[in-house]
Amino acid sequence: MRRRLFSAALAGLPFAPLAGTSRALAQADDWPNRNVRIVCPFTPGGSQDNIARRLAAKLSDAFGQSFVVENRTGAGGSIAADNVAKSPADGYSVLLGNIGSHALVPHLYARPAYNAVTDLETVAWIGTQPNLLCCHPSFPHDTLPKLLAAAKAEPGKISFGSSGLGTSPTLTMELFKQKTGADITFISYRGAAAAAADVLAGHVPLVISNIDSLMSQVSAGKLKPVASSGAKRSPVTPDTPTFAESVSPDLVVTSWSIWAVPKGTPAKIKDKLRAATEKALQSPDVMASMKAGGFEPGTMTVPEIDAYIQTEIKRWGEVIRAAGIKPQ
Repeated sequence: MRRRLFSAALAGLPFAPLAGTSRALAQADDWPNRNVRIVCPFTPGGSQDNIARRLAAKLSDAFGQSFVVENRTGAGGSIAADNVAKSPADGYSVLLGNIGSHALVPHLYARPAYNAVTDLETVAWIGTQPNLLCCHPSFPHDTLPKLLAAAKAEPGKISFGSSGLGTSPTLTMELFKQKTGADITFISYRGAAAAAADVLAGHVPLVISNIDSLMSQVSAGKLKPVASSGAKRSPVTPDTPTFAESVSPDLVVTSWSIWAVPKGTPAKIKDKLRAATEKALQSPDVMASMKAGGFEPGTMTVPEIDAYIQTEIKRWGEVIRAAGIKPQ
């Protein structure tokens, strides 16, 4: 009797994990059957938020379930990223990952609450966007050569506004300072809109942000573009030179965006989300809307994205250390 009971117990052991696997596969087949959160590290109305909402609408149409953008701002994107990293790996929490959450946070915080490489998994590449440096139309040093000469003549007197230390716009200027020796003072704001408002009011002469965030004021003639940070001139500001052509060929900075999910999310769910995202990015209305804001959609495989992230982590670690920025 004991032998029969023992054999029955042994026979039952393999089925528990198999049952769990079967449930996971069934859930992946059925995904999504309820609302999906897209967690955005930026404030509503900003360029990255706009991207998230454009794609969320397309994904909602594709799957017949709502993809809802949830803004969790602060700490260079780490609050949003940590929230997703600690969420269930079931495909219902998706992070709008970016240069801040993945490449800057590791160097700006002594003890980040998450590790973007080990706690999150890349799903899809969305694209890149240059940063745009603008000035008030009355500012006399309205080209990079003029700005550089003025900054060297009066160190620390000229200031620029940007949306926080752990962002690509701010670090574009840090890299500019390192490449040229210019002494320009950084003033931190909660968002690009607040920084631009102070420039319009005449309190600060310069603002730098993702290009999409400043284009309405540029189009209205309220801000004057000085330089963009892409590898080539942006189609939306074709007369504005790049930092690369004016200062140094390696002064190219883009704010890139990806989808990321918690570690362990089923491959079938990631494949579904990736395919739907790539299709959405190819749709004429999304492509036109993104390009109108200076955003370049693109394609990369997951291994290519992960390799790129590693190069960005290394690059910005060197820039941050050279700037003397200490982890908080």
